[in-house]
Amino acid sequence: MILHLVAKKAWESRPVDQPYLPDAFSKDGFMHCTQGDALMLQVANHFYKDVPGDFLALDIDEHKVTAEIKWEVASHPASNAPSAPSAPVVPDAPASHDAPSAQPPADAIQTEVMPPEAKAEFGSTPPASAVVAPVAAPTDPLFPHIYGPLNLDAIVSIRRAVRASDGTFIRFVLLDPSTPQGMNLKKPSELARELVDATGEFSDALARYKDKIEAHIDELDKNIKGKLG
Repeated sequence: MILHLVAKKAWESRPVDQPYLPDAFSKDGFMHCTQGDALMLQVANHFYKDVPGDFLALDIDEHKVTAEIKWEVASHPASNAPSAPSAPVVPDAPASHDAPSAQPPADAIQTEVMPPEAKAEFGSTPPASAVVAPVAAPTDPLFPHIYGPLNLDAIVSIRRAVRASDGTFIRFVLLDPSTPQGMNLKKPSELARELVDATGEFSDALARYKDKIEAHIDELDKNIKGKLG
């Protein structure tokens, strides 16, 4: 399971009938993700603590993602160097097999090696306090980057970020606890509208079919009466 943090407002304003892409994808070329709640909370607090608003965590099954996923060292804003590629993770193979170093020990995950998530999500350079020098490769955790649109059926669930009064991210909770294995990605009003439209289209099609059958019966009746004289 990999995670992607997105502002709730941005998620709700996306086209619901299309694969998901963050606004900064066209510039960055990939979609930033993170593995594990602990690291995601560190990322959120490192970059977004002072950013107001609600945030959501998309829980993504990486084996269902149709786009290419690469596990890479974060690009540090201080150097503007590209991410160093690692072994890619393909949808039909577990991450632990293709990228054994993608899950570093807990003591290797440090705040100073966070990826530039703020730049990725908001299209702006992180504040000076977030700019850090590159850390030696052995201590860098690898982050999953999705190189293409995210197909919505790969999203297992969506969770809301719970924040303290000072903006600190504390934990993530399901938007709908009654459906822990999945999320309805459309709003109830959208589903209701689609149901009404579908019902109307079915009624119209049924009426057309009825008219066609009646016309066919009338034609048969005329033919029979004509043969009988």
